[in-house]
Amino acid sequence: MSRPQYVHSRREEPEIGPEWISIGVIVGAVGIKGAVRLKVFTEDLKQALGRGHVTIFPTDHSKGEQRACTLLHKIKVGYACMLSGVSDREEAEALKGVKLYVSRESLPKIEEEGSFYYEDMEGLIAKDTAGKPFGVVAAIYNFGAGDLLEIKLDDDLADLASGTRMYPFRDEYVLEVNIDEGYLVIDRVAFGDDQEMDKT
Repeated sequence: MSRPQYVHSRREEPEIGPEWISIGVIVGAVGIKGAVRLKVFTEDLKQALGRGHVTIFPTDHSKGEQRACTLLHKIKVGYACMLSGVSDREEAEALKGVKLYVSRESLPKIEEEGSFYYEDMEGLIAKDTAGKPFGVVAAIYNFGAGDLLEIKLDDDLADLASGTRMYPFRDEYVLEVNIDEGYLVIDRVAFGDDQEMDKT
């Protein structure tokens, strides 16, 4: 399956509808003229930026701001780029954690079997290897050590005060992702879950 890098910031965000696909996140500033350091989530950023602009939601109350986006050069995590309306380092740093979005309809349809956009996993039912549902995918994160799935556990799984658990998005733990049928399969035993926490 296709697994491009994905980062989900802990920054407060507005509700983003399924019509948007995130293509990168601002992780800092480059230089003093307002360039941002962009960690990308797509293998073909230039194609994703085909229309030359992106939409950002800089605050949790934002309805979306369209900005021109110009790529400057590659950097270790992705690209340095300029966003219209950002003219100095302070303004660039203030956008740290803000993600860049493009409309889903502007991206090419995925034709490769088994490939998908990471946003498509949010809301999938999480099942164990016996086929028993135990939660729902709430979000996907990356804090630098690999992709993580945040699973909102069913009410009867009260082993965590937060009601959620993180699972590495790796082949040995996530055995199947079925977007069409709305579920994924996690090998909880391989991960080390205590199966005694299941109360049913």
